Amino acid sequence: MADRSLARRWQGEEGSRLAAAVLDRLLAGRSLDDLPLDRSEGVIDVRGLVRPDPEVLGVGELAAEAEGGVTAGLRMQWLGDVLQFRDVTLADLDFSSAKLDDLRFFDVTLSRCRFDKAKCRDWRGWNLTVEGCGFVGADLRDSAIGTWYEGRGNRYRNVRFNKADLRDLSFQGTSFVDCDFTGAKLDQVRFAGCEFVRCRFGGQLNEVVFSATTRSDIDKSAPGFFEDVDLSMAVLRWVEFRGLSLDRVTLPEEGKEHVIVRHYPCVVRNALTRLEGGFDPETRRLRSRLRTEASQLDDGRNIGIWHRDELGETEDQQRFAREMLHKIERECTES
Repeated sequence: MADRSLARRWQGEEGSRLAAAVLDRLLAGRSLDDLPLDRSEGVIDVRGLVRPDPEVLGVGELAAEAEGGVTAGLRMQWLGDVLQFRDVTLADLDFSSAKLDDLRFFDVTLSRCRFDKAKCRDWRGWNLTVEGCGFVGADLRDSAIGTWYEGRGNRYRNVRFNKADLRDLSFQGTSFVDCDFTGAKLDQVRFAGCEFVRCRFGGQLNEVVFSATTRSDIDKSAPGFFEDVDLSMAVLRWVEFRGLSLDRVTLPEEGKEHVIVRHYPCVVRNALTRLEGGFDPETRRLRSRLRTEASQLDDGRNIGIWHRDELGETEDQQRFAREMLHKIERECTES
């Protein structure tokens, strides 16, 4: 069904009553088995679900559930336009193309759910576990789904973020295992103290920061790390790796887009020494970029990687930078 057809079944008085019943039961961690919903291979079809306005919840027989009815249950959970889930598991549900903005999750597990092409803006999660779920093409902007809460970060295992919109999000102490970010919009995303195990990135990464440490007010003792992470199909533009080893990362091939060197700290320091005193455009551009690198240089990191645009605005500037960095890399290897 097209997105418009999926949403149509949740419209009108009957649709609003059904949506209210679905949400009420999910909030309470109760089964949807006796509701008129299709099922396929064990997954309940709630595609295109649109949250009804609080004013229309609980109208009609379908919404009359136990003492107080659905209306009372939902109104107790609603804070303005915010819907709160507490200590429940949502499993085997297909929310594809649903409109689910402004949700809050406290001690919640999302298991084997699909949120493909769903609107999930302004989600907030504390002690959130997400496993076997898909957010392919979902809109997660303005969300806080990488929070640190009572000594724990959120956990994502076997999650597909392909083509999802994650722009400007911040993740603190978050665990990602077997997750796929291929094609995701990751502009200006911050990953601090996060663990990445067997994860994949592909497409453009613009101004993304991966840092081993979290904010100073977070009590995470173990730093973040990369383990068997695949960046081979990614284009890294102004991407920073702070305090993280890239030894267990598959990087993009050097060529048209990227410059990659070994002996990274040695190359940066020696290149700055070599460039001192030069005022031609090639020298000034490369020196400026390397000074930024030197201000937070990590002696434990052996590999350096830059996008060509970081090293020069013109082809001549980029060629100059590539040749110099590789020349100094050879010198560092021999010393």
